[in-house]
Amino acid sequence: MMQFFEYITMTKQYDIFYTDSVNSPLHWHYYSEILYILKGSVTLICNNTEAVLNEGDLCYIYPLQLHEIRKARHLEVNYAVLKFDIHNLHIPQAYLLKFYNCFIHRTRQNDFAIILTQNQICRERMETLIKDIVHEFTEKHEFYALQIQAHIFSLLIMFARTMPEERKCFEEQRGDNHYSFHHILEYIDTHSAEPLEIQVLADMCHMSYSYFAKLFRENYGRSCKEYITYIRLNKAQELLLHTDRDLNDIALETGFFDCSHFIRTYKKWKGITPKQERLKLSN
Repeated sequence: MMQFFEYITMTKQYDIFYTDSVNSPLHWHYYSEILYILKGSVTLICNNTEAVLNEGDLCYIYPLQLHEIRKARHLEVNYAVLKFDIHNLHIPQAYLLKFYNCFIHRTRQNDFAIILTQNQICRERMETLIKDIVHEFTEKHEFYALQIQAHIFSLLIMFARTMPEERKCFEEQRGDNHYSFHHILEYIDTHSAEPLEIQVLADMCHMSYSYFAKLFRENYGRSCKEYITYIRLNKAQELLLHTDRDLNDIALETGFFDCSHFIRTYKKWKGITPKQERLKLSN
């Protein structure tokens, strides 16, 4: 069964490495991710939006964002990847809500990722921070985790200081259900080929239909029904472009009522039919 959820056993507090790979298909995860481009360019596709990250650019990807990375140009690529659970950073209570508003909570569908370009940051300082984080994680000298945490705080503060004030001012009281509510995305991803009813999903989170629908839109920038369709369409597109399965099979595999429903929904999403999409690729 196709899934977009990227499972990583975070037995360590961080996952940090350099890579030249641009084979990062559509996925999502519970942790935050920072990318720093050392050489070349990559294309980040996130929430139906694309951005090219060039050498010296720094990018923060929110938790739970559906995203992928592709090569932008025919150049050598090398970049640093920092993955971490922001809940484990031990943020002081006085700054906790502000940090969560900046780096966890999304309020609009057009929220993308936070990108700092070379003209917004001191590249020399940024590169020193990133290289020191990777070095500390690799060598694991005494107090290395504390040093990594300090540097990640420095990076996050840089991101926060570039945000528009209205983005940082979003404050919403959330109940105890907030974090368990996040796990509903994993359930949707795993069961997207099956009939999914919003009321059943709300019951799973011990919420009323109206509160669940309101909270879902506030956190993920679209309704739950729209999100389910979005997941199904992306899975269908993967099968459409990378297999030779016929449209009936793809429709059934990805949770559409029938082939006609799949074709109508796909055309509304992409502006062309699935058959036209496949022909475009073959050409």
